[in-house]
This record gives sequence, C-alpha cells and structure tokens, in this order.
Amino acid sequence: MGPDSHISPHPPGWGEFSTSPKRVKSPPRPSAGSVITALSLLLIAVPCAAQSPDETLDRWLTAQAGLTSWTAQFTQVRHLQALTQPLSSPGRVWFQAPDQFRWELGDPAKSIALRNGTDLWMLSPALKRAEQYPLDARTPGPMKDALTLLDSGFPRDGAEFRRRFELLELVTTNAQWRFRLRPRAAASRRLLPALTLEVRTNDLALAASELQFTDGSRLRNEFHDAERNPDIPASLFAPGLDRSWKITRPEGPR
Repeated sequence: MGPDSHISPHPPGWGEFSTSPKRVKSPPRPSAGSVITALSLLLIAVPCAAQSPDETLDRWLTAQAGLTSWTAQFTQVRHLQALTQPLSSPGRVWFQAPDQFRWELGDPAKSIALRNGTDLWMLSPALKRAEQYPLDARTPGPMKDALTLLDSGFPRDGAEFRRRFELLELVTTNAQWRFRLRPRAAASRRLLPALTLEVRTNDLALAASELQFTDGSRLRNEFHDAERNPDIPASLFAPGLDRSWKITRPEGPR
C-alpha cells in the first residue's frame, strides 16, 4: 500500500458503503478523568528510564552493605598466552565481614589464600608450605591492592570501593550487569589494568569475576551454589598448622 493510499477511519460496514450521505454522530469527547486514568495505565506499563552506569553500581554496592558472610563454589578458568586451551579448576570461597576470607583452589585443595584480619596466609597443603604476610599500616601498597582484588566481589563500603576502583563500562542484559573496572592506583594498574564483576539482576548476587593482566592473561572465577549470610565457623579462617609445616615470612624463613 503506497503512502497516498486512503485508510478509512471506520471498520467496514460502518456507514462507508451507504449510497446516501448520512450524518454520523461524533464520538463523545473523553473526560479529564478518563484521560488521567489512561495516562496512569500507560505510565505503569512503560518501564522507568534506564539507570546510569554509576547509579547501577551504587545500587549493587548498597545491596552489598548488608552482606555479613558469603560462601560459594566456583570454577576458575585461566587464559594464558602460552597455552591454546585455558586451564580450569574447581574451588570454594568463604567470606566473613569485615576482613576475613578463604579461597581454596582444587579438590582437594592444592592452594589456599587465607586472610584472618591480621595476616594473609598462602598455603600449599601438598607441600606443607605456608607464607605469612602481616597486615598493618606498614603493609606495602601492592600487597594491599592484591587483598582488595581478592575481596573486591563483596564490598561493604561503597565509598571505599569507589576510592579504589574506577568504573569504565557497564554492559546490561536481562540477566546480568557486567561492570568493567580498573584500579585507581597506578602501581596496581601496572599489574592489573582492568577487572570485571558480573552481577545477577534478579538477586544482585555476584555471578563471576575476571582479572585481566598486562601480559594478556586472564583469570576468571564463575560462582555457583552461593549462600548469603550463612554461619561460618571461625576455625575456617585460621591456618591450623602443625610442626610439620614450613612457614616463611617476607623477612625470611622461620
């Protein structure tokens, strides 16, 4: 049908086939009340304007403020420049506010990163070797930045998170928000120019995190079977080492 085609405003059979002219009553003018009602229904049916990337990030950070503990299983996928196929390994993570976490990689665990508030432990159970890093005001900047990356997925202080990370991009789908960030500290960016956090839109839970390194490699953790605010025994954040373990510290072996 061309642009000049005439379309009758009335359905067939409603006066348009009459051989003699008829006067058709004009439809009643809608009242102000009916117009307001129609507009109200339209506003309900149309979704609100999309949030800005910063507003969306703030929404997630606000939801995280109520997080006291968290645990999940994950699959870690490492993409290395020297390998054509990525390396994959299962793992488990526990977090207890404000500053305790335990990352186990492998089943059984081959490596464990453990923070209990005052110390960071890197454990190799098979070799019974442990590295202990005290955490205090003298802790070097790169170490603090590394700790921030380990617990970047469950921030409880939105202002502190924004001081440490800059939002570069937000990609939105029906199921997820994908926040692409970078550390604000120049020293951290020399090692890690960008990281990504993927959040489910239905419950604002962390779905995945991905670290991108300057050498082109990537480290991705995909979380599943997560529990929000479970009871976690304090013993889980203690290294629990006996005399058979060899412990080293930054200043030298014990």
